Amino acid sequence: MASSSSPTRVLFFLALAGLVGVATGSVGLGARLVAKENRAWVSENGTFAFGFSPVESDDRYQLGIWFGQLPGDRTMVWSASRNSPVGKDAVLELDSTGNLLLLDGDATVWSSNTSGEGVETAYMSESGNFILYNGTNFPLWQSFSHPSDTLLPNQPLTASMELTSSSPAHGGYYTLQMLQQPTSLSLGLIYNLPDSYITSLQSYANYSYWSGPDISNVTGDVVAVLDEAGSFGIMYGSSSDGAVYVYKSDTDEKGLSSSVNQTVRPLVLRRLILEMNGNLRLYRWDDDVNGTRQWVPEWAAVSNPCDIAGVCGNGVCSLDRSKTNASCTCLPGSSKVGDSGQCSENSSVSTGKCDNNHRNSTASKLKMSIVQQTNYYYPESSIIANYSNMSPLSKCGDACLSDCDCVASVYGLSEEKPYCWLLNSLEFGGFEDTSSTLFVKVGPNGSPEGNATGSGDSSDGLRDKVLVLPIVLSMIVLVALLCFLLYHTVYRRRALKRSLESSLIVSGAPMNFSYRDLQSRTGNFSQLLGTGGFGSVYKGSLSDGTLVAVKKLDKVLPHGEKEFITEVNTIGSMHHMNLVRLCGYCSEGSHRLLVYEFMKNGSLDKWIFPSKHCRDRLLDWGTRFHIAIATAQGIAYFHEQCRNRIIHCDIKPENILLDENFCPKVSDFGLAKLMGREHSHVVTMVRGTRGYLAPEWVSNRPITVKADVYSYGMLLLEIVGGRRNLDMTFDAEDFFYPGWAFKEMSNGTTRKVADRRLEGAVEEEELERALKTGFWCIQDEVFMRPSMGEVVKMLEGSLEINTPPMPQTVLELMEEGLDNVYRAMKREFNQSNSNISCEKKKGLLPFPASPSLDDHNSSQTSSPPFADSPLSSQLVSSQSPPRLITNDDRGNLDSMYRINVSPDLETVSEPHCRTSISGLRIGVSADTIQTDTHLWCKANQT
Repeated sequence: MASSSSPTRVLFFLALAGLVGVATGSVGLGARLVAKENRAWVSENGTFAFGFSPVESDDRYQLGIWFGQLPGDRTMVWSASRNSPVGKDAVLELDSTGNLLLLDGDATVWSSNTSGEGVETAYMSESGNFILYNGTNFPLWQSFSHPSDTLLPNQPLTASMELTSSSPAHGGYYTLQMLQQPTSLSLGLIYNLPDSYITSLQSYANYSYWSGPDISNVTGDVVAVLDEAGSFGIMYGSSSDGAVYVYKSDTDEKGLSSSVNQTVRPLVLRRLILEMNGNLRLYRWDDDVNGTRQWVPEWAAVSNPCDIAGVCGNGVCSLDRSKTNASCTCLPGSSKVGDSGQCSENSSVSTGKCDNNHRNSTASKLKMSIVQQTNYYYPESSIIANYSNMSPLSKCGDACLSDCDCVASVYGLSEEKPYCWLLNSLEFGGFEDTSSTLFVKVGPNGSPEGNATGSGDSSDGLRDKVLVLPIVLSMIVLVALLCFLLYHTVYRRRALKRSLESSLIVSGAPMNFSYRDLQSRTGNFSQLLGTGGFGSVYKGSLSDGTLVAVKKLDKVLPHGEKEFITEVNTIGSMHHMNLVRLCGYCSEGSHRLLVYEFMKNGSLDKWIFPSKHCRDRLLDWGTRFHIAIATAQGIAYFHEQCRNRIIHCDIKPENILLDENFCPKVSDFGLAKLMGREHSHVVTMVRGTRGYLAPEWVSNRPITVKADVYSYGMLLLEIVGGRRNLDMTFDAEDFFYPGWAFKEMSNGTTRKVADRRLEGAVEEEELERALKTGFWCIQDEVFMRPSMGEVVKMLEGSLEINTPPMPQTVLELMEEGLDNVYRAMKREFNQSNSNISCEKKKGLLPFPASPSLDDHNSSQTSSPPFADSPLSSQLVSSQSPPRLITNDDRGNLDSMYRINVSPDLETVSEPHCRTSISGLRIGVSADTIQTDTHLWCKANQT
């Protein structure tokens, strides 16, 4: 960690270059500014100005630094009196003692506290830093050391500094600062309660709702910096040679760096500001935005406004139809304050009302108000108690009602098990959560606990008890009678079985729709978007006009029900900008439907593979590379950041959907299998789609998240090449894309392997990173493949990539001779009417990509890459009876056989059997091979 003197060294280094312009932009002792005179001290080229700027109130001013040459309202980057405006007669003076003073009448509002330290001159630099120098031009004070809410390029933010947002009317505010742990630190955004709460709630006066990447076990200076290229990150080490990006600009080619105060105007004006709404946002000045000059946002730390604690005060945040704007709903006992729309309590209910015996002195006057589908931000210190496996839901409210310290309770699901948290405060705000319910303690008239007053309350409570008790007893007797009759009926078991089959119970799932409602919303399922292995997808719209995609499971098979349960319970609880959001479901009788957010641009395969129906669909290189990175980020999220590790099992272009901004979202978690963090692998049934399956699927090895990494590698190669990895429309040299691409990459001609339709318009350095990453992902050995988190860093350029070895399966296929393989496949391509159970082929042929291995019982199948070819039709539709290789077949080492296995035959016993999946040959020597309907076997000589 940095030494105590490190901030001084950093600040001196930043201020040193200002010496060049001291004579031009310098301010001598005795200089002064008066607020009403509209004068300022400007930098050498006029980029920044320091002085008084008027605020909205009449004749009120704030002292600060702003961009001096931009049109319109002044954009402040630093202020000494942001929360304390001064009058028109206020004076800023650099007095004879070297102290910089802000005086408003007889009161000193602000001071630099440098009196008697030898200050001789002041200087406004071109970097936006205002500096006080001594006689040897050493900086004694500078505005960069005391940031307000804005960080400028090359302005350091050390571990002892923080950005602070402006305070709204109710007093809560946000800070950006280093969060220090015992062995690591990271940047974090924190919501702070108003100062009036701190004395009584010292232990939980703030809440961290966002953090950047962790930095562990570093020494030397640790400084957050926004560099001139627009990248934001953390530099560390004695020579600042270590760097971790929080955000990397597309124009950043030199890596994260920090320079000194400038004497020339920056080429691009940027600022990183902690806004009043709690979001950290990066802006760039653009001189031509549809004919206007304005600030353009480049990056934001938080994409969902409701992910920010305190954005609604202590109220509940919800999103509108655009999913970008937040609205606030106040809790019982709270109301909106001023024009901000934020909520605040009418009276304090931060703690319960306990008497000397630790009992609620007003228990008979209180009740619980239920707020459906709502969760709450709360620190650990505000939790009174927690209960697991509490059922039914109403018991969570009763538990809070019986505890005099409890103000509210939260009921939800964790790993499908209910929990209940009792809280002694509601300060940091709530958010929509379909799997949670909030209980708030209120008085009998709906007021908060502290307002439960009145002489008639006791009799009202007694009257309520008198009315409720007979009803409850009657219901208990009625339920007992019904249970007794049901137990003695002849059809008891049949009725129970029909009940279980007709309704799947899904706890904590998204919104539950009726089948009739979805039938109406989709126009009786009239607009078909596409089909998949388990059913069809239709376009629809909700009552508020929001477009949705409704997936209708055509047949309720065992796998179909499993897919339904898995998708509702996993996707419904996951939130990431690169994952498809599940809006709701229908479980009514035999009907099983899933309701997803609608993706305007459909699936990725329609944009990267040439089609005679969509010739105008072509993604430029920048969009492709962004899709590759964002897809990897989505997969990394459910691999590494979820409470339960998730394996997707079917990553392919058809399962990557694009919204109207071409932001990719991973879809179809029906084949996902949850995996607890204490487990490193899971052995499961063969799932997925040929063309993207990892070798371990067919070699009886445990399946881990690295199987998804392999599938992503195949997908990444197809994004780069704009074609299927195995495509017979190409010639013998490049029909097998992975082999051809690896050869060209090894020869240093990587530009040739990019999509030919781009005509070379690619970033060669990004292209090479993508190819290397793809080939590392499709390594045969699981331990050689990177994690998806490492894949993201490799693509972003923050992790150095070594040259990968040629994958073993690619190597073996090329050793067979691509010309021989190509000629053999061409012969099969022309045998369109052949329909035999075992075809001999010269050489060892790879499978084409074909339907999902789980889908052989489905009436719907997806087409292989060259589905119109006779060979493809033969491979998919051949239904000859199964047979095993015998000694009579062992005559030719080069013979290749395909065995058609019936669905009820799960294994094939053949010691020298080789399977070919994923468009690559996978050599397997095993006594038992897991398979489904087709298997290629190579007979060995006896």
